[in-house]
Amino acid sequence: MSTAPVSKEQLARANELAESLGRELQGFVDEVEDGPFARGVAAGTLPIESLRFFAEQTYHLVMNDMGNLSIYVAKARNQDERDFFLIMTIAEKLMLDSLYLLIDAVGITRDELAASKPDIRTAHRTNYFTRLALYNLPGEIALSILLNFPVWAGGARKVSSGMKEHYGLGKVAPGTDLLDVDVLDRFSQSTQAFLDMAMAIIAADLTGDEAEANMRQVGRLAVEYEAMVWQSYYTEGLKRA
Repeated sequence: MSTAPVSKEQLARANELAESLGRELQGFVDEVEDGPFARGVAAGTLPIESLRFFAEQTYHLVMNDMGNLSIYVAKARNQDERDFFLIMTIAEKLMLDSLYLLIDAVGITRDELAASKPDIRTAHRTNYFTRLALYNLPGEIALSILLNFPVWAGGARKVSSGMKEHYGLGKVAPGTDLLDVDVLDRFSQSTQAFLDMAMAIIAADLTGDEAEANMRQVGRLAVEYEAMVWQSYYTEGLKRA
């Protein structure tokens, strides 16, 4: 199955949609970046157990996202879509490799990690992306990933800063040339190539007003689920102390 090349007009409409949604959903980005978990880590007031909960739940998110990405690849309708989701899959595997450095640095053993379970909010978030994989269009999936990224990135940058300043992290991980917070630093910025590839996929499925309405709903829910997970890092993490 293939799709026709997108026109400049389609790309312009896709960019306008993404920018409009970005403005509408900025409050959720602020909610994470200025929320109690990120602020608590930045101030050094949260117990180490909260950081461990964060690292553990991020592990479950990444593991489930890798499974979802394999379905996204299978749904690709052309080589460009396949390349985009394959690049995302590779990035997610690199993110997992970096995450292990943080997991080790905060004192979670591999046996403890294997025995841990996703929090219900973590499961809700990843199950939503599984639903997208099963039932939604590649353009809707690409938009959800695009909108979800700033929520993660804003929180990750602030958490990294706090971990370095107050928790003795930010050191070179043994046996590597990477910092133990690499997962927060390296995966909190998107490239223009990533944005361009995502926009072309979004544009291909932005076929009219009904499609735009569906995309708005799908993208909003993705961001709301991500913000919900960050709230749980604070509330559930404190319960571990």
